[in-house]
Amino acid sequence: MMKIFAPVCILLLLTSCADDDSSFPVGEDWIESDTRVLYIDTMTVSSSTFKFDSVQVSSTDRLLLGTYTDPIFGRTTSKIFTQLSNSTYTLDDAAVFDSIALILNYDDYFYNDTTEVQTLRIHEVLQDIKVTDDGYFYNTTSFDYNENTVGKVTYTPRPIREDSLHLRLDDAYGSLLFNEIQDNEINNADEFLRYHRGLLLEPDAANTTILGFLPTSTIRIYYSLPNEVEDEDVYSFDMTFNSSYTFHNISSDRSGTYFETLAEQEDEIESDASNGMSYIQSGVSLATRIDLPNLNGLDYIEGNGTLLAANLVVSLNTATETTSLPAGETLSCYIIDQKNIVLGTLYDYDGAEATGTIAAESDEFAQRTYSIPIHYFLDEKSTDSNGHNWYLALLDPDNNQSVNRYGFYGNQEADEDLKLQIILIYAVYDNE
Repeated sequence: MMKIFAPVCILLLLTSCADDDSSFPVGEDWIESDTRVLYIDTMTVSSSTFKFDSVQVSSTDRLLLGTYTDPIFGRTTSKIFTQLSNSTYTLDDAAVFDSIALILNYDDYFYNDTTEVQTLRIHEVLQDIKVTDDGYFYNTTSFDYNENTVGKVTYTPRPIREDSLHLRLDDAYGSLLFNEIQDNEINNADEFLRYHRGLLLEPDAANTTILGFLPTSTIRIYYSLPNEVEDEDVYSFDMTFNSSYTFHNISSDRSGTYFETLAEQEDEIESDASNGMSYIQSGVSLATRIDLPNLNGLDYIEGNGTLLAANLVVSLNTATETTSLPAGETLSCYIIDQKNIVLGTLYDYDGAEATGTIAAESDEFAQRTYSIPIHYFLDEKSTDSNGHNWYLALLDPDNNQSVNRYGFYGNQEADEDLKLQIILIYAVYDNE
């Protein structure tokens, strides 16, 4: 099974600018030559949509929880598996249990409609929460859990106006934890995990949003210490999410969508078969694949020449974007092979990661166009013996901790300002 890591750490095609044999000549000889600079935007480029088998979600800065139904992508769901931890496990003998709450700290991320009431079920996990053999959790990682809940709560999210979400769990569950600690049945983390391996936070299928929470969330037990004073102070005992063993499981039901036939990583949906568009959906790792030509097509140009610049230009179909379903302002780019296996990150001649950034944007003309520098990639693709099997994959930069989605125009778009294309700046000199 091929998995895409976030970030991909393979360094491919990275060399110094000083070693670039394709650099065009400079100085008096070049200036005095018969030089033409050509703008070329007619080379064939095509796009499709494919799905990575899984995405690594260990130790993310954000935890995703919720579900919603998307008109293009189907139902997307994110659950949270978490292991609880604390440094101490002691409670005063005189302490009296009051209540227990799940406290989820917002990180301000949300996707889709937050105005509706949401439902969440909390289950105890029945297996030890352990990473896979390669040391990671993936969006497909799952563990068995008790079908009986320790809490079923409803709430209306306020990710912007509030800093956290307080959800009261079943008193029976809280009292059990409280008594085990107070009675010294549990005295340390190992003993706690022997009884309570973790929790699953599972959204209801009728929910309408996916929310982002911080890994610093907690389970909090409230209790009091009776004394001779009439007023009784309320105390609390926290068990925090262990960030090393907490992750989100993100899945999607693509029934009835363009993508329902994407079973294997090698499978693709050509843009011609998906409304003339290619797509990205992070979290579940839907990606856009770009098929680019070698530069052999430039051989027909008379005279000696060199490529000065090359940019891939891809435009968002803004009709697929709404205020509650926004696309991001940058794109991550990776080099893949003919089987859609990641070979490495895309770099430019300066050794920097080559990302997609907004080159043109207009609310009036409903346009957002991203530009990606691909000069170095095309030069290497044209000279490497296996370069004909190199392609590009476009993803959201937060692929492992968001569900952001994009729809891009293909190369058949009638509007020249929106169609998928590569733009080359090519210099011809010494033309005799």
